[in-house]
Amino acid sequence: MQVGLSTKLLGYVMAGVLITSAAIGVVRVQNERGPLNELIGKSGQSVANATASGAASLVAGYDYGNLEMLAANVARQANVIRVMIRNQNDRVMAQASGDAAGTFKRFESPVVFDGQTIGSTVVDVSTDALETALNDLCWRVFIEQLVFGAILGLIVYFFTASGIVSPIRKLTTAMEEAVEKGDSFVARDLEVKSRDEIGRLVSVFNTLNKSLASYHRQLHSKIDLADQELRDKNIQLGGRTLELENALDLVNTMATTDWLTELPNRRKFDETLSRMFRQSERFAEEITLVLFDIDRFKLINDSHGHGAGDEVLRDIGTLLRLHVRKSDVPARLGGDEFGIVLYHTNIEQAERFVEILMEGVRTHAFGYDGFQLNIGLSIGIAQYDASMSAPQELYYAADKALYQAKHGGRGRYCVYSEASLPQEKASS
Repeated sequence: MQVGLSTKLLGYVMAGVLITSAAIGVVRVQNERGPLNELIGKSGQSVANATASGAASLVAGYDYGNLEMLAANVARQANVIRVMIRNQNDRVMAQASGDAAGTFKRFESPVVFDGQTIGSTVVDVSTDALETALNDLCWRVFIEQLVFGAILGLIVYFFTASGIVSPIRKLTTAMEEAVEKGDSFVARDLEVKSRDEIGRLVSVFNTLNKSLASYHRQLHSKIDLADQELRDKNIQLGGRTLELENALDLVNTMATTDWLTELPNRRKFDETLSRMFRQSERFAEEITLVLFDIDRFKLINDSHGHGAGDEVLRDIGTLLRLHVRKSDVPARLGGDEFGIVLYHTNIEQAERFVEILMEGVRTHAFGYDGFQLNIGLSIGIAQYDASMSAPQELYYAADKALYQAKHGGRGRYCVYSEASLPQEKASS
């Protein structure tokens, strides 16, 4: 069966349109892929660098607890699959996994402390969002180009069905010249030499060509407008995300902070003690718990009012923040009772800390409404040992030492000892 000229022409036109449309689609997708890849690269490297910066002092201080908290916080960020923090011996000190999954890119950053590299951070960022966006763009471009090519091909076929060769060749030549130049339309109108079907065909082609040029310009204008709207929406979305993160941080801080002393509260203290206790079990690291009460605190409230008691509690909170290290966790447990978890600290080091704290309290000028207040502390100290199976046992040991200090004359500290401490706990 012989194929007619009009059918061949339709094949040529459709092939040219589809190839050009596919090339345009590929270029558009590739143009979008580059910025998206760059955005993910910058975002992932920024997360890795920020994690390394935040982990520097924690790695240097072997602060596994706060390193695990840092890794968990980073893993909760959108598109983060995994976070690992290593020391200079390539040992994993902390790691956490996020909710994201699938393909990912890995970003690494050195942990630098005092000009020396002491470890590294590794952050795996999911690329699923990038692939989804590119797939959606591919389908959208494919459908747009397919519809556009089909409409154009059918129009050309309809107006060339008479099979007149010469005008078809002229039209074909003009279109091929445009394709070779990379244009979507012919730059000039074709000459109309007759008023018959061929003349009308050329006239229609000229009109179509002008419409195509106009559509081309309108399409580019719409693309530019859509790109600008997308950038504006991304900026707005980023601002809202930042506001939400700030609000969540504030709620978390309020839930774990004592409003009067601005120290961690009992909830935060219990969580930290439990985590450090398990770390000590796992890594054989030393931690020591210090509990203390303010001597005769009820008498201060009865004599000078609760405002005086609140002022004393605030001053105690300030002194604690001045004396503890960043790796330690001081907290107000309730009333006039305070606790401190001392990380990487044995009994001898804890005793030196307590002596410095008591001296700071003795020399501090406690006052309220013109009255000078004499403040003393009763303190109990207990160090974790392998015989303890739960954090409550360490807490009870420090509480028994505090009991002995209060009933031994107050204004002193006692160290937990099974042989010397009484078996019953007195109330303050």
